[in-house]
Amino acid sequence: METKISTEDVSAPGDPILETGTESPRLEGELPLREKHITSNEEPFECELGRSRYFQSSETQGTAVPIIEIIDVKKSYTLGNMEVPVLHDINLEVREGEFLAIMGPSGSGKSTLMNLIGFLDRPTEGRIIIKGLDINKLSDKEVARLRGLEIGFVFQTFNLIPRLTALENVELPTYANSRSGVDSRERAKELLKLVGLEDRMRHKPGELSGGQSQRVAIARALINDPAILLADEPTGNLDSKTGCEILNIFKRLNEDGRTIVIITHDPEIAGYADRIVMVKDGIIQNSTE
Repeated sequence: METKISTEDVSAPGDPILETGTESPRLEGELPLREKHITSNEEPFECELGRSRYFQSSETQGTAVPIIEIIDVKKSYTLGNMEVPVLHDINLEVREGEFLAIMGPSGSGKSTLMNLIGFLDRPTEGRIIIKGLDINKLSDKEVARLRGLEIGFVFQTFNLIPRLTALENVELPTYANSRSGVDSRERAKELLKLVGLEDRMRHKPGELSGGQSQRVAIARALINDPAILLADEPTGNLDSKTGCEILNIFKRLNEDGRTIVIITHDPEIAGYADRIVMVKDGIIQNSTE
């Protein structure tokens, strides 16, 4: 699953998002960005990505198999002598190649749901099946390996290791899990080129802008060629224009067939997905195409 990216500049000179002064790359063949006339009130930047070409056709939807199945899931936490329920009777299928947005206000349970999908936590009740494997039937070691190889994580705060270079951060997940026959160092270099950071491989996170740091985080999530990308508010710490560039990367990865699940509270971000699942008070309220 490869995605071509060119280094054609999409940022205006002096753009404040580029803290290091480098040009921000964009995806080859991406849809043009549309910017409103900036007035003294600084009207917001508009991002137009279009819907995913991969999942648009009814034929693709009809043949797509569930890659994630959540069946009658409940999740609660123990606080002292109290049991605090967070998720109630969650049932959800995510199809292979789908771009799904899980949306809800703060405290709705959407991040807890992402943690369950990503095996960062286990459900109190119910079943979660990833690529046909029921995690209730797997040992902790088997779950860790499945998570390390099949799921890539992208977080709002990037979660890069400050003392490591961009290249070392991308390579980091392979220390615990890696696919046989893959040169992790060479793949890390290829992925940094893929996200337009070929000239930033030796830089540490403190020397990168927010957008560049998120590109490193995306490259890190891809290092083991996972089938699923989980992104929790991936543009939350970025300005609108940089966020649009990051969404473009997700869109291209999805068009190559990768399943994308984005957690967001922003309806504009959710609007770029194939489907939106609304979570409120720990319950799925509705699902819209």
